[in-house]
Amino acid sequence: MLARNLTKTLLSATALSLLTACAVVDKRDTSEESNWFVKMFEKDGQNYAQKASLEYLQGNFEKTLEYTTEALKANPRNEQALLVGALACEKLGRYNRARQYYEDLIIIDGNETSILGTSDGQPHKITDIAKKNLRAITITQNKLTIENRDGSKSFAVSEKTGQEASRNTITEALRKKSMPVVRQQPIGVDDIFTPAQQNMVSRFLILKELAEKDFITKEEFLSRRSANLGALLPLTNMAPGVGMDNPVPDADLIIERLEILKEGVETRAITPREFSAEREVIIEALMSPEPRQRMQNKAPSKNILDAAGDLRRLEVLYNLDLITANEKETEKKAVEKYLGINRDRPKANAVKEIKKQPTAVEKTAKDDVKPDVQKDVETVKENTKETTAVKPVAGTPTPDVTSPF
Repeated sequence: MLARNLTKTLLSATALSLLTACAVVDKRDTSEESNWFVKMFEKDGQNYAQKASLEYLQGNFEKTLEYTTEALKANPRNEQALLVGALACEKLGRYNRARQYYEDLIIIDGNETSILGTSDGQPHKITDIAKKNLRAITITQNKLTIENRDGSKSFAVSEKTGQEASRNTITEALRKKSMPVVRQQPIGVDDIFTPAQQNMVSRFLILKELAEKDFITKEEFLSRRSANLGALLPLTNMAPGVGMDNPVPDADLIIERLEILKEGVETRAITPREFSAEREVIIEALMSPEPRQRMQNKAPSKNILDAAGDLRRLEVLYNLDLITANEKETEKKAVEKYLGINRDRPKANAVKEIKKQPTAVEKTAKDDVKPDVQKDVETVKENTKETTAVKPVAGTPTPDVTSPF
């Protein structure tokens, strides 16, 4: 009897052990994860994670990865190990592995914080650090600009993606300005600008935003704007540089790239010279201050419908603060002139006619002049001539003007 009871007890203990083992193997993520085993499981590997962090701070990146591997063997969800491992992989140029670690951190979405991988030295949520650094890797692995055969720079973006980006840039600018014409009528960007015009307008909006956020100087903004203003005002300015109508990336992508470069200088990941060089390439691809070649400007509109579209675009550009009031008025007059509308001509002719016809006062004054008064005036003029004439002195021979002496 005792033996039988002992056997039952052993079988129960074995079954309990098997169930526990199954629970361990079949561990699933839940919203709470509050059982004691998960908590103990996630503490495993922390010692290796701390050693990896110490090696990273000392610049020993290969050693960092060794301890990271050991920590993740014990606990694949150790946030500190994943973060320091990703940072070390970036330093060693192993971007694909770093991307993998950052993606794991984003999936875990834990609450741990760290000062590693931050630019201000303040603790931030590790998930947020992972998201930011993952964006930086994406930008690093994808070329923002390319060099063309003629040596000019352009953006490495597909036509479809660039067109969507340009449309979004203009739409967002219109939304911020809350333009009345857009609120009153369901008008889209495609109704106002052609795809080529959208790309050109988008470039000016991005250039303006870069100047407002101090990524370029006022001089850089003005030189590039004046060299390509024909893209916005084709009738009164020189044609823009070739490529201004090409696709351009999203404004946020360009600004984010420049911000990452700026942070790279602050954290000494890149030198100021490297930052300046890439910044110049990006701005050159956006808009050149000295275009190698120029496009052909849009021909003047010859009918009222097309001219109305030109004038409508001028209003939109003015409301977006891309052109001044004087520039808008000058271009407007040019549009009307080529269309055959000249409102100043009748006024000018009327002035001429008024000048040709003497006034009643002038006519009366002229008729009232008496012949005797006119004769007296002529006499005074004649006496004046005689007074001013040089008379020879008596006894002095008159010089021979034909003589060489």
